[in-house]
Amino acid sequence: MQKRLSFDRVTIAGNVVFFLAYCLLGHVLLAESPPTNSVRSWPFNPPADLQPPLVRHLDRVTNGIDNFILARLEEKDLTFAPAASARTLGRRVYFDLTGLPPSPAEVDAFVNDPDPKAYAKLVDKLLDDPRYGERWARFWLDLARYADTAGYEGDPDLPNAWRYRDYVIDAFNQDKPYDTFVIEQIAGDEIEEIMGAGDLTEPKPEPTVALTFLRLAPFTEPRGDASRHELLSEMTSTVSSVFLGLTVGCAQCHNHKYDQIPTKDFYRMKAFFSTVQLQRPLPGDSFQIGGPLPAAFYRKGEKEWATKLTDQRNLDLGEARSLVAAMDKIEDVGKKSDPKVLLTSEQRAQRSKAKARIRLLEQDLRRLQPVAMSLRHSYGPPFEPSVPETRVLNRGDWDKPGEVVEPGFPSVITGHQKSAPIRLDPFKRWPTRSRRMALAQWIASSENPMTARVMVNRLWDWHFGRGLVATPSDFGKLSGGASHPELIDWLARQFTNSKWSVKAMHRLMLNSATYRQSSRHDDAQAEEADPENVLLWHFRPRRLEAEAVRDAVLAVSGRLNPEQFGLPIFPPLPEGLDEEVKFDESKWAKQEGPEGRKRSIYIYQQRSMTLPFLQTFDSVVCDATRDRRQASVTPLQSLAMYNGRFASEEANHFAARVRKEAGESLEAQIQLAFKITLGREPASDESKRMQTLASSTAGGGLTAVCRVLLNTNEFIYVE
Repeated sequence: MQKRLSFDRVTIAGNVVFFLAYCLLGHVLLAESPPTNSVRSWPFNPPADLQPPLVRHLDRVTNGIDNFILARLEEKDLTFAPAASARTLGRRVYFDLTGLPPSPAEVDAFVNDPDPKAYAKLVDKLLDDPRYGERWARFWLDLARYADTAGYEGDPDLPNAWRYRDYVIDAFNQDKPYDTFVIEQIAGDEIEEIMGAGDLTEPKPEPTVALTFLRLAPFTEPRGDASRHELLSEMTSTVSSVFLGLTVGCAQCHNHKYDQIPTKDFYRMKAFFSTVQLQRPLPGDSFQIGGPLPAAFYRKGEKEWATKLTDQRNLDLGEARSLVAAMDKIEDVGKKSDPKVLLTSEQRAQRSKAKARIRLLEQDLRRLQPVAMSLRHSYGPPFEPSVPETRVLNRGDWDKPGEVVEPGFPSVITGHQKSAPIRLDPFKRWPTRSRRMALAQWIASSENPMTARVMVNRLWDWHFGRGLVATPSDFGKLSGGASHPELIDWLARQFTNSKWSVKAMHRLMLNSATYRQSSRHDDAQAEEADPENVLLWHFRPRRLEAEAVRDAVLAVSGRLNPEQFGLPIFPPLPEGLDEEVKFDESKWAKQEGPEGRKRSIYIYQQRSMTLPFLQTFDSVVCDATRDRRQASVTPLQSLAMYNGRFASEEANHFAARVRKEAGESLEAQIQLAFKITLGREPASDESKRMQTLASSTAGGGLTAVCRVLLNTNEFIYVE
């Protein structure tokens, strides 16, 4: 009996093991088996050529977007909220496209324009405004994990990363076709076709700068093959999530747990980057993070600007070195012969500041070199090694190679695991070239169903506060799917048909009645049916991002420096932090003048320290690609806006501006202050309360009014 029982237990255990192994094998086979073309489902199938659906409330339709949104609402007997007022809509679209509040004159001009196309004209005007590129580049830089330092211990400076930031601003302002934008950032060095047997042509400077995208990940001192594996794996993961909306990086160690992305597909994607070559570090670079490549200044007037600034920095450097040398000489004399000749404490402070300035001026001179933090393809035999083998790595460990794989696109999209065609030059002199170009051209192809879908969803997310797919960098199962898949497909078709024009998509979205709804809509039925506003029955109010809050404060105070492009800026740090981050040990070159009051996109992005005011409003310097910002509400935000150094200083300047423009009438001052900050005049009770506040505040009544206005929800929220 006992033996039989033991046998049964063994049998049962064996069956359990067999069953688990069978299930595991089935899971592995399921993940490893690519889907066939006939069974690919959304979003991996080609976008359907749809027509906007019919709706009952045709009077609320402006363009096809409204048909798709209204059709879903009408299924639940719902409809749009009333249209937003002209003042509300004008302020909304100014912040959306420029990241800055409209001036009182701009608000009045729009509100009083009788032309039925006044709003459409305003959208066009703002899309042509050079401030548009500064606003929208910030969103892309979050995706690109942009920073001016490399992170990790020491957080070394990346002196030429700023050129990529300016490239992105230009790309948005010039409405660079998105397919070109993609190709330049993945394969800018491989754009020129090689048809003869001659030498390689020098890559053009603009796409060379664009390739900085691939090098913006945090980077620490090299550790041989392990670092090479990490570098290429990060490129693979970032390109996949940013351009394809797929978390391919999750398949690096095992088959994707939720999506049909086998481990093999991660390494097939990684093979496109196998011939990437970084320049050796510059001599004396103790961090060994890799050197730059030549990239002449190509923007209009940029070469002349760089030459002039270089001359000025050299002049300043000479003066600082002379001051330090003179102080050192005095100290040497005192030490050798006459201790009454020692430096005073004031002179020591001057020397310390001059030494710090020398280091920072030298850093600026490195930033002004005509180079880019870029990369290239390997030159191949006989100059450099040939194409290396790419192998599937067991559990993702770089030193546990397995099966050899060839470059290939994700099978979840293509439906197969065939090798990707790579077009080599006719004489096959450069076998290491064109791998990334093959990947870039496939990503940027209108035949690829993901790229257009992902980008139009990002634009929707940035305009409406929530994407039609709620996770913009993940269209897989964990995304929960799309709220309006047909609308995404229709928008994707519009995108490719417009020759990948981002501005065309802005116009389509912003001119829709969906976008122009009021955010204030008391509809109990809609609230019960759709409490999260997924169906877009009203506009979703949202708080300004950190950079827009800072820029708006400077704009209303009248002190925002409108100068565009150029070197990173260093706004003053809060009191106390200056002491903690010693000036002669920090990368932070404190700028008290106008140069420190440029727009926030130009602030030095130091991975080990975010400007505290921006961090308070949820901005952090990215270590990885980030598709969405948090929007917390904390007491620190109120404290920063009410009595922080930055807000307090700008409130004083705001009051001085109002006094100068409105004259001595307190009522006129309050009226103007409201128009500058909130885009509207105060209600009668608001005016009376503000007059009471101003009259009861000794010595700074108008400043108190300005401070209160900066602290209203209406100032930092867009309705």
